Amino acid sequence: MFMNGSDYSNDFTLWTIGDGVTLLVCTSNFLLLMTTIMDTSWYEIIWTTRSNQIIEQDLISNSQQIGIHLSIDFFLPFEFISIILLVALIGAIVVAHQ
Repeated sequence: MFMNGSDYSNDFTLWTIGDGVTLLVCTSNFLLLMTTIMDTSWYEIIWTTRSNQIIEQDLISNSQQIGIHLSIDFFLPFEFISIILLVALIGAIVVAHQ
């Protein structure tokens, strides 16, 4: 066994079809994400700070307004709720395993 080498090395193939497909899918997803990130205009929302208040200008949609208000006005409650939901999810997994 130790003298002749392992049997695993004889059956080892470097690439399989699944590996090639996985590489192709992951590479195409990476290139798609990089193209999307590079083509996105990140300067559509202009924030100016005046006396510790953030003034929103040139907002395109209500979803951007909701995102800004959640990340600024309701940051701590949003984080507390996310921690509570994470603990509940872990508790549900523990109960399901028992």
